[in-house]
Amino acid sequence: MMMETETAKVEPMAEKAVEQPAPAPAPAEEPALIPETAVAETVEASPVPAVPVADAAIDYSAWDEAITAAISALPTADRKTRSQEFLGKHPTALQEFRSTIQKTDLAIPLAPFQQHPTYILRFLLAEWRDEELKTFRTDLNLIISKSLERVVATQKWRSGDDECWVKFGYKHMDDMYANFTYPQDKDDFVNKWFFQGFYGTDKSGHPVHYELLPDSYHEEYMDPLVIRRILNNEKTLRERVPRYNPPFGEATPEQLANPKLGVTWVLDARKISMWVVPAVYKTMTGMISYSNKFTSAHYPEQGYRAYVVNLGSVLVSLYNIAIKIMPAQTQRTTNCYGGREVLDEVVGEEEVPGMFKKGGYKNVQGLSEDERRRQVETGDAAPWIQVAA
Repeated sequence: MMMETETAKVEPMAEKAVEQPAPAPAPAEEPALIPETAVAETVEASPVPAVPVADAAIDYSAWDEAITAAISALPTADRKTRSQEFLGKHPTALQEFRSTIQKTDLAIPLAPFQQHPTYILRFLLAEWRDEELKTFRTDLNLIISKSLERVVATQKWRSGDDECWVKFGYKHMDDMYANFTYPQDKDDFVNKWFFQGFYGTDKSGHPVHYELLPDSYHEEYMDPLVIRRILNNEKTLRERVPRYNPPFGEATPEQLANPKLGVTWVLDARKISMWVVPAVYKTMTGMISYSNKFTSAHYPEQGYRAYVVNLGSVLVSLYNIAIKIMPAQTQRTTNCYGGREVLDEVVGEEEVPGMFKKGGYKNVQGLSEDERRRQVETGDAAPWIQVAA
């Protein structure tokens, strides 16, 4: 298990029309080919909440300063999140790092959603702690230098310069994000084998990603599972994070002082028993390998916290041993429970989807139609999920 997290297509911004002289009549031509559209039925959903996008009207430097000022205004004792602690100690970090990135020759420029202050911040947080020395770095120049190395590598990867794109069958990240499709029957199988999806927020306002851990291993479905994870990471950065972090000028001081970068992960182990541990081990080993290669490298700070529930007393002991092979940040933010009552405390009983509620243990078929509809209406559905009307 690794936390990463989560895509609907992002419509390009409309460009202002420019008047042109009327063209002279031209010989008739064959009509241009219209791209094929998805055949699957879709539901008429309520509009997805507006997502702020980068444009010339947004002063990102002022936004950086506003976040830092709001955090600096907090009493030291109230700076409890990693973002608050870091920017409290390094109040110029956002501005300096943004300036450094702007002066750097990247494989591809930062996309609009990558201009968001929380995107810049997540790379700084990833390099704040020296995991080898088990201490926090204090030299801001060193933190920025190492964070920049990550950004450079990420933009190179996103541009298509990696063997994974040949394996996945896409040119680069934007190509996969916009054009990924998957046969419905195989998608249904993946959902039943390894259910996962975003649904609502927890009591702290962070998006919640639910998973029903599988009790079998299917090597042929590992790549689709990895792609699904990557696309959910993309949607989290492109849509979820901006939705929960209003732009400067609209955000309240409380919102500015409490940036939300990551996701709360719920992993339900109700299907796992001692008899299926070998199969589960192969699946989770594959996912850990993926997480180290893609999520940890290119989607830092995606996980806010994780709860592994319904493990039972024996498996809790095993998991507490297994988690030691995971990255340090994952270890620090993961909690294991024999039951599922913690979900009512962290998320709220009314917000937990039916299959994860008390009494829903036997339901392994996924969300109800109403819950899937809500996913679409709130923008939580993955990009390839279509809900029948």
